[in-house]
Amino acid sequence: MRIAIIGAGGHAKVIADAILAVGRCQIFGFFDDDTSLWRNEILGFPVMGPIDSWRSHSMDAFVIGIGDNANRKRMFDQLKTAGATFATIAHPRAVLGRGVALGEGTVVLANVVVNSDTTIGPDSILNTSCTVDHDCIVGAHAHLSPGVNIAGEVRIGEGVFAGTGANVIPRVRIGDWAIIGAGAVVIADIEEAATAVGVPARTI
Repeated sequence: MRIAIIGAGGHAKVIADAILAVGRCQIFGFFDDDTSLWRNEILGFPVMGPIDSWRSHSMDAFVIGIGDNANRKRMFDQLKTAGATFATIAHPRAVLGRGVALGEGTVVLANVVVNSDTTIGPDSILNTSCTVDHDCIVGAHAHLSPGVNIAGEVRIGEGVFAGTGANVIPRVRIGDWAIIGAGAVVIADIEEAATAVGVPARTI
């Protein structure tokens, strides 16, 4: 399978490294609208040009290497409308329990642990060394940053961003497009589109 990566920044590089670690896929190249990146190489693979230029090439699937949730969703929706296929990538050093379901286009990076009967929605990022315990649901286009720890039976809505090292206790509900600050400890439900920071986390 030849995979094109949308975006050519730091997160795209980490995704490329994960694809190489998996070893069963070929990286076609990167597409990015930043003209300064064109004709550069990332891990030995070319930045082909602007994102829309993918239509001039032939590849089997896409992964979106954009860390910002809203921009990633926008690109996911555009490509989906155009009939694109998305690859789901799980680094070989990630641990996925029985009954775990990963949505299309989701990326699971090194040292992540996802425990049994958890569902991760499409186009989400489980970043380096985060953990998601049993019976959780993580919505589409979410991003759990490095070192985030989600306890059991948590519900995380669409587009939620959890900053580095955030922690969530069991059975908490986090509304769509909420933001959890780095290092926050969430011990109560977070409303949709709210920003919560601190220990314990409070909405600001």
